[in-house]
Amino acid sequence: MKEAQLLFAQVDHVSGEVTGFAIGKIMELGANNVQLIPTITKKNRPGNIIIIDSDAEHEGEIARFLASELKISGYHKINTTHVFQKVSFLKKHLNIKVNGGTSSFQFEVKIIGDPSEPLSVDIEHDFLVNVQEILNINLNYSISLSELRTLIESKLKESGDEISVEI
Repeated sequence: MKEAQLLFAQVDHVSGEVTGFAIGKIMELGANNVQLIPTITKKNRPGNIIIIDSDAEHEGEIARFLASELKISGYHKINTTHVFQKVSFLKKHLNIKVNGGTSSFQFEVKIIGDPSEPLSVDIEHDFLVNVQEILNINLNYSISLSELRTLIESKLKESGDEISVEI
């Protein structure tokens, strides 16, 4: 467990481009995560609630940014305790056979919980995008990210460091 805080602020007077820029900048200033919830304000205008998960040490810089860039004069702060599950990573080797060719990849599998009895197993999105692109370019094969994820994750329960998928 770790002491943390959530900052909540109303944003209803800036464009989507500025809000998108702000998310990136707030992350650069030390936020652990930033989320937006779309809202309708009391004047029936569209707006957002910005939720910032931050350690206390970054609050001052983030507050200055909110005021100077987004013209936010105040925000709500909730002190929280962040509860973590055990997370570990396993290195795996993936061979994909398609259209008479094979592509091989090294990747990490994210394990949530005890690795001998995981609560969840996950593959990073960026890895899947990379595999999809290579299959398309090198093996002339198009596959959706969700189908690719399902094919690979169905093989993750097999023992060993090597996974083979034939499409």
